[in-house]
Order: sequence, then structure tokens, then C-alpha cells
Amino acid sequence: MKATKAKISANAAALRCGALGIALLLSACVTHPPLTATQPEEAAVSAPPLSSYAAADGFVPVGTTRMRLNSYPGGLEQLRVVRHDHTGRAVASQVALNVGLAVAIGGRGGFVQSFSKDELIGDAVPELAGQSWASNPGLKELPQALGEIATRVYAARAWKELERGRKEGGWTREDMLAAAQLPAEADAPVNPGVWRLVYENLSGQDELYRLQFSAGLGLASLRFGLPPMPANCFYQSEPVTWTAWQADGWQRLREERPKALAQCTETLGQTKGRLW
Repeated sequence: MKATKAKISANAAALRCGALGIALLLSACVTHPPLTATQPEEAAVSAPPLSSYAAADGFVPVGTTRMRLNSYPGGLEQLRVVRHDHTGRAVASQVALNVGLAVAIGGRGGFVQSFSKDELIGDAVPELAGQSWASNPGLKELPQALGEIATRVYAARAWKELERGRKEGGWTREDMLAAAQLPAEADAPVNPGVWRLVYENLSGQDELYRLQFSAGLGLASLRFGLPPMPANCFYQSEPVTWTAWQADGWQRLREERPKALAQCTETLGQTKGRLW
């Protein structure tokens, strides 16, 4: 009996570790809304461009601020697909865990855990390997787009510092130059999320799939004495058949990808500028 309990405990621990890995992978796609601005001018995306600043003394914001990526599990780089059989295997594993726990505690229930297909990682699509237009836009294009917004946000902060220096007086040339220089990286990192095709209906033979994309912005809330509060975005296409996704060299995927990128850029860009 001790050996049985030990085996069940080991299996349960392994499954918990697997669940933890999946939870970490999907943490960026939890649909917390971004901390949006209460006034349009407070949104990060509304910050003025560098070219709008001019000063008689020549001290204006200079430089470029880029976004850094948070660490993420391997496998997010290319498009993945979650099929019906993935759910079947996951459900079987969950049932086995529930039965094992019931045996370990003498047949008592109460350990049934719910399951969602959104928890699945899926498989890579081999025919899309190496195709840039099939790569996860959260790893390159999204940080680039948000970097342009971050540059404007930090330029606005630098301009306020320069204005303070002009009003206070006593600032040296070196002080003004330091205030004008933008930081190389934003405080808020990008959290890449899922990039996958997910089956629409578990039953039936319609073979419909939706494209899903998610990403987050790890807000720099620690500056305000608060725990990290990520703002997240989530894009989901209309469901179409697998053959429709593959048609014309994956043309539909090529068309949906920029839409997903644009939506997440717009959503995260509405986060309050002071939280970047």
C-alpha cells in the first residue's frame, strides 16, 4: 500500500509540474484588461513624437527606447495547432490523476479538476518552419511597434525634466544633456503569449479552427510600490476550416497576422503612459 501511495504521489507531482509549465506558458494570455488612460492624452500611444520638441537652447529629448522581452518557454516562436486529440489525451491524463488521488485517500471524492482546451500547448506546424510570416509576432514585431510608443513616452518624461531644469536654473550643461538622453530600455517588458490555431468544436467533423494571439505588457508598477500588474491583449479570428487556412500558401494566415499585431499594439498602447 505504501508503494502504491508513493507511486500515485510521484505521478501527481509530475502532472502538477506539467500543469505549472502550461500555466507559465499561458500566463501572458490571461485576459486582464490594460490599465487604460482616463483621458486620451494620458494614453501612451498619444505621446508626441520626438520631432515635435524644439527648444531655443537646443536641449531636446534624444535617443531611442526599445522594449525587452520577458523570458518565455521554448516553442512559442512558430505557429502551433491544438487539435481534437490533444484534448482527448489531456482529459485522459486528468482522469487518471483524479482516480489515483481517490484511491490514495480511500475512495473519497472531491478532487475533480476542470479542464479547458485553452490550457493546451499544441504542436508545431512542420510545413511552416522557418517562414517569417508564420512566426509569433509577439517576439519581434510587437516589441518593435511598442518601442516606438515607448520612445515617445520617455521623450515626454525627458521634456518635463528639461523644462524643470530651465525653470529651476543652476543646471549645468551636463545636467541638461543627461536629462535629455532617453533610456535604452523601457521599464515595462513585453510578455509574449500564444500564437496558435485552436479547434472550434470538440464534436463533429467540421474541422474549424480559430487563430489566437496574445501578449502582455509587464507594467512598471513597482515604481509606485505596487506588485507587477500586466496589461494583456488577446486576438481571435473567425473560425474557418483547416483547408481554408492552408489554401493559397496559407494566405489567410498572412492576412490575419497583421490584424492580430495591430490590435495588440493598439490595445497595449492605450495603457497609461506613466506605467511604462
